[in-house]
Amino acid sequence: MNISRFTLMAALFGGRLLFSQVTAVVDNTSYNAGSEVRLRVAGTASAATAIIRYAGEDKAVVGGVRVETGGGYGALWSIPADARTGRYVVDISTGGSVLRGATSFAVYRQLAKTVSIDFGRTFFTSGDSLDPRIVVKNLSGRRLENLRVEFGPYYYPWIAQAADEPKVWTSVIAESLTLEPHAEKEFRAAKAAVVQAGDEPATAWYSVVIRDSRERDRIYDLAFSSAVFIRPPNTYAPKRYPFLYLYPRVSEVSKSEAYRDFYPPEFVSDKIRFETSHTVFRTGEPAAVSFTVSGSPGAKGIVGRLLDADGKELERSPITGGAVEGSHRATVRPRPAGRYIYEVALTGPDEAVLATDRIEIAFNDLPKSILVFAAHEDDDTSHPARIRAAIENGIPIHFVFFTSGDAGGCERFYGQSCDAARAMDFGETREEETRASLAHEGVPKENVFFLGLPDGGSEQIWKNHVKANDPYLSVLLASDHSPYRDAAIPNLPYARDPVVAAAKQFIQRFHPDMIITGHPDERHVDHRTNNWFVVEAMQELLHDGKIPATTQLLVDVSYGPGPQKRAPFRYEKNTFFVPGEVARLGQEALWYYETQDGNHQQAEIVPFAKLPREEIHYRILDWQEHQGWNYQF
Repeated sequence: MNISRFTLMAALFGGRLLFSQVTAVVDNTSYNAGSEVRLRVAGTASAATAIIRYAGEDKAVVGGVRVETGGGYGALWSIPADARTGRYVVDISTGGSVLRGATSFAVYRQLAKTVSIDFGRTFFTSGDSLDPRIVVKNLSGRRLENLRVEFGPYYYPWIAQAADEPKVWTSVIAESLTLEPHAEKEFRAAKAAVVQAGDEPATAWYSVVIRDSRERDRIYDLAFSSAVFIRPPNTYAPKRYPFLYLYPRVSEVSKSEAYRDFYPPEFVSDKIRFETSHTVFRTGEPAAVSFTVSGSPGAKGIVGRLLDADGKELERSPITGGAVEGSHRATVRPRPAGRYIYEVALTGPDEAVLATDRIEIAFNDLPKSILVFAAHEDDDTSHPARIRAAIENGIPIHFVFFTSGDAGGCERFYGQSCDAARAMDFGETREEETRASLAHEGVPKENVFFLGLPDGGSEQIWKNHVKANDPYLSVLLASDHSPYRDAAIPNLPYARDPVVAAAKQFIQRFHPDMIITGHPDERHVDHRTNNWFVVEAMQELLHDGKIPATTQLLVDVSYGPGPQKRAPFRYEKNTFFVPGEVARLGQEALWYYETQDGNHQQAEIVPFAKLPREEIHYRILDWQEHQGWNYQF
């Protein structure tokens, strides 16, 4: 249900404004083309009419629809089968006033669907055959031909396998299926697979893909089964199977000291307390370290020491300026890029050390401004130290997420396969997780933008759908325009040229000194195509004289190259030094992405001493060159 509440100026009498609270509600968040939208309006006794617009446009798609007020749902719009997919907004006119955007909804066009995947039972023994009953349906009003139905393990077709992984098997259930309008077809696939477990019980999910048998890249539907629980023969050891449990087995509940004492003893004092909000500093500039002393009346002096990462003393100086107890600020001379330790010691009358505490700081080369382009929500977690350094040093930093991650774990989140409505809701959930994660590192939500491209669809957009008038129809969202409420560009077409144009808009808007994006060789199509969109935008802007050739371009470490041809760029390793407090924040930022890891991350706390103290990226030295190298993909 989609609800929006607005305040209307109902009338003006004798200089007094009268207001009425009007609520407009549609009966679903999204609708398949060919279905009906119903609307309920409450909070006004006046007659109301509705106008439907395509988001981002002023022209009415449907106008002057009379709607009932104060009652139940009434018919608003019978969506034509050929209606544009994406987001629509509803304006309400009542009492002489117009509510623009009183409510909104998405329209999608899903042609075929896997209705069910049934194995007949839940528990299997390793070596048993899997005999699924699969039902597929034509959701459209036209005949669908040349459908290929595949049954296989849990996987996403747009993520290439790692080189050391076994080849994904598939069982072809139907090779050239024809479905009449709204017709269903049931298949019983005997011995479609053999379940396997090792020495321990295992959990498995399976998938059904409906694709065009002639154009294999054209996928109509991707569906996942419920969990299958597999045990080795004669093994009945209990296991906590569900994904969202903290631990897979009760015996794995951690009892280590790291969970109770996060910091090592030398970083903990009940008398000295460091200010930890600023620990990354710019090379060539002094660093200010602030701390407070309390509960140590016997202390007569304070000594500060700067150590390198190996503990070698580099500076030593007394810290004076009044009473020992209270707030203090020490200045560290400019240092080369690296990680350092600042130690404070309280001394007594005989110079004896009464208490010490330490804090890590880092010096790094920092840009003037940063623009991060990410493929999915949670890909920002590749850059936590740079993000925090920007916040601590007042460096403008903005984020653009190409997709909203509608497929990445959607079926686990809902416990069933995702239709278009669930996929969009899941994408919006992931967007909210991103805002929360980045806010934990200090990024304001107004610096975060979402384009709402389909998860897994970037390569299709890049390769086969170049122009705005030929957009890609996505698999799970079943839309060819961005349907999201908070899309930075309403109804952005799923086509290469509009996406590159969007990237250009953000680059011109924020004038970044440094751009960070994905690696061009990644095996996940969204990750590598993220890079391709950005580099194409940068090259076009450079050609037009709108960005300098000195703009820095950093990419992630490649987390697994795909099977495609490697990018021709030259790279330079770029190491960013990370102090412990920034590493801690980066670890905590992961915890907000519950749709991706459940709450596992909070059960796998890495102790302070073992958190990574370097963040590695690679700078593309020649992004200005090699135009069009990837047009063949």
